[in-house]
Amino acid sequence: MKKIGIVLDSTGYLPNDILEQFQIRVVPLSVNIGDETFFENELSNVVFFEKLSHISGLSTTSQPSVGAFLETYESLLSEGVRDIVSIHISSAISGTFHSAQMAKDLASSPNIYIFDSRSSALGLGVLAWAAGEWANQGLSALQIMEGLKSLRQVTELYFIVNSLENLRKGGRIGGAAALVGTLLQIKPILYFNPQAQIDVFDKVRSRSRAWQRVLDELNRALTSGKRYRICVIHVNIPEEGETLLNELKVRFPEHEVRLFEAGAVIATHVGPGAFGIAFHPWPLF
Repeated sequence: MKKIGIVLDSTGYLPNDILEQFQIRVVPLSVNIGDETFFENELSNVVFFEKLSHISGLSTTSQPSVGAFLETYESLLSEGVRDIVSIHISSAISGTFHSAQMAKDLASSPNIYIFDSRSSALGLGVLAWAAGEWANQGLSALQIMEGLKSLRQVTELYFIVNSLENLRKGGRIGGAAALVGTLLQIKPILYFNPQAQIDVFDKVRSRSRAWQRVLDELNRALTSGKRYRICVIHVNIPEEGETLLNELKVRFPEHEVRLFEAGAVIATHVGPGAFGIAFHPWPLF
């Protein structure tokens, strides 16, 4: 058993092969559809959107309970884990981080470190992936926390959405920014601003132009000459996701490129058909 346990909430969207390879535990957020409630990691996008079609309003989401975090932490500690690094969705848009912090205060060991990713989706997931790799390499919990701070600074996430209406209704984006989504044919590109809140990075007039704008940001980052980990993420558009993945593999063969699918929590807020990219230099050291 590893001496360091890595915990991630379900909005990081790492697939099972990565979770299993690095023994990353996932604490799920919940999705409420009508009068039904599901843990996010038990609800596929196909089922989610099918159920959503039968209700008149939007789905909603809720953070994990303090008890869910505490149970996960105590389980790891009982298995012999010495330290735990727990990495979560931005505290500026979710109470998940605070639930984890409260669970830490109740846990039987003080050796639990809670990290605010100041992001979500793969902006969060790639940090946990890195933490898992560092734990396997023998870094201490404090070294991993310091590494995460450095990696967070150079990790970029951009999401292209069809509309900002879901984000506005869910209170995840301000009314002024949401007006962008009402303009004819405007495709907003979202990012996490310096306050770790969802904001409009840019607005263009088509999905293809939005994608090119995001690639401009990637190309700017790649001028550093470092090797990058580049991750594409989509919301229920697997064929388009594969197309984007293949394009990136052809254009950037010297970098690591991989495809991921966002789950129901992010789908609730950005809507179907959204896609994006997260990237950072890897290895960092």
